[in-house]
Amino acid sequence: MENKQLIPSSSSKSNTSDDTKNNIQMVLAKMMEEKHTYTYKKLVVPMSMRSIYWKFFGFPATEEGDILTKVKIVCIICKTQIAYNRNTSNLRMHLQNKHAQELHELETVNPPRRQTLSQETKEHRAQKRMLKAGVNATHHIYTTNADGTVQIGGDIQFVTDPNISLSSVNDDMSIGQPLHVMIKNGTTVGHSSPNMTFLMPDENSISRSGTDDRTVSDAITEFIIMDLQLPEVVEGRGFQRLIATLRSPCEIPCKRKLEDEIIPKVYDSFRESVATNLSCIESEIGLAIEEWKSKSNECFVTFSVYFQNIGEASLDYKVLSTLHAPIEWGEIQWGTAVDSLLLDWDIRVERITAVVIGTSRTELLDALISRGLAIVPCLLHTLQVCAQACFDTPEVANILSKCRAAIGAIASHPAASTSLVMQEQLLEFDEYPMVMDYPVIWTSTYNMLEQILLRRNIIDNIFESIEGIDQEVIELSNEQWKIIEDLVSVLEPFKVTIMTLSEEKIPLISLLKPLLWQLVSSHLKVKEDDNDIARSFKESLSEMLCDRYADNNITLLLQIATTLDPRFKQLPYATEEHKSMVATPIKEMLIKLIEDESERQMIVEPVGKKSRLSACCRHGAFTWRSLYSEK
Repeated sequence: MENKQLIPSSSSKSNTSDDTKNNIQMVLAKMMEEKHTYTYKKLVVPMSMRSIYWKFFGFPATEEGDILTKVKIVCIICKTQIAYNRNTSNLRMHLQNKHAQELHELETVNPPRRQTLSQETKEHRAQKRMLKAGVNATHHIYTTNADGTVQIGGDIQFVTDPNISLSSVNDDMSIGQPLHVMIKNGTTVGHSSPNMTFLMPDENSISRSGTDDRTVSDAITEFIIMDLQLPEVVEGRGFQRLIATLRSPCEIPCKRKLEDEIIPKVYDSFRESVATNLSCIESEIGLAIEEWKSKSNECFVTFSVYFQNIGEASLDYKVLSTLHAPIEWGEIQWGTAVDSLLLDWDIRVERITAVVIGTSRTELLDALISRGLAIVPCLLHTLQVCAQACFDTPEVANILSKCRAAIGAIASHPAASTSLVMQEQLLEFDEYPMVMDYPVIWTSTYNMLEQILLRRNIIDNIFESIEGIDQEVIELSNEQWKIIEDLVSVLEPFKVTIMTLSEEKIPLISLLKPLLWQLVSSHLKVKEDDNDIARSFKESLSEMLCDRYADNNITLLLQIATTLDPRFKQLPYATEEHKSMVATPIKEMLIKLIEDESERQMIVEPVGKKSRLSACCRHGAFTWRSLYSEK
């Protein structure tokens, strides 16, 4: 791109003006002889164009925002190309004919302003204001990312305010300010013809446009981070149209800028804030480790930290890191990863009360145990493992396969689908639809079985009355329906447990002991009227739950947490032996707490001032008595 600056001088004003006019006329004459096809990357609107109707239009421009032509404008909504006649009449006409709803909403929010100045006066004022500003960079009031081509047939192009004519520019050369003219090669197909640009933005709107673009960019970045979207979502036509509808035109950050610049900056800032916060915490903290799989079936492990901010009663948590976790990793690799994570966040092992784990990786568990960390299995993950064990039995797996086939057959058969919807409405079942499950989440499988059981009679009637459905693939016997009924009944307490946990903003570990006690001693207890299938389900689930929490260290930790939670003082969740085993550890913890508090008070308070140790002792004794007053 060749950038030329034409500066008229007082000594040779006449010669310079004539030469400049001749050069411009030669360029324009060549442009009028040729036809061009311009490929644009953005649609932009210059600062001087204030009409409300420009919200849905723009001039084709390059990736850098340089306007390619002002002969035609492009509708952002439907990409229709319209001849530009230096007024907005055809813009409004297009909206009225093609996008009446958008036009109505636009004029309702922003009623068109009445023109109080003549067009000639506006042109002259805008021209003088821009030339006096001496701004040499292009700015636009609206910018929208959009790909496309525009075909121009020998038209003159002024990439500037359309109200400024060539003659008026020459007439005002006496202002004495440099006029920046850029002779550049436009993006064309089959041609390489020059495109002349006068760079004359309205300085009053520059800061406002930049602020608007930053606001949109920040909102898009926040959307990607909070909803865990991929950065390439901004390249989708649907997303771009959505943004254009909400705020048009505007500049959408590209995928590369999001990945290389914007998101890393957000992460670095957030990470520094979390690290600073953690460094100020003096109390103990807890870790959580959760394993999950991506859509490509790759395993990942996410590490989170739970802590209590100074001066606050509620807990807070932050995600520290997510690691790719190959199946081949052994204890050594996991140990290295854990050490690196703790070192990176300056977390000492002795500060960690326990690690709640949502994984069955024995290598990871061994690495944590070898570092002296207490391990507590995540209850939600435990319920997932237990329920999945039931679903994986050959008999149940065959039933699940038939249930999915039945739902798929009904959904793909118009008559069957219509019949199901009508009968669901009559029986008021439409609030909870019958849909196929997502096998990796056991609650979705449970919901599928629960809903198909409610519609047993409907499904049987549909398959009997409609032809073209393979009955052998989807037909369930009476015995199989009974298994579904027993399985739904046995797993219902698991679903209730999950709902109980979901009601807590951050479920405390003190809930574990009472919930496990309730499941094992009540819901999974075998009854006399249970059939063999229900009995086997209950026994296997109860055994699995007890085995995962059988470790003595886990039992002691859970018992201490529940004992210190006043909500469960009246609940017979443990034997007297288990309750008495926590007396000594709790007493030692209270003594240490009082000693630490007294040391801090002695350091802070000046010499000669009465120590508050006695108050701390009284508070500790009161706490101790209140915990065991109901025994």
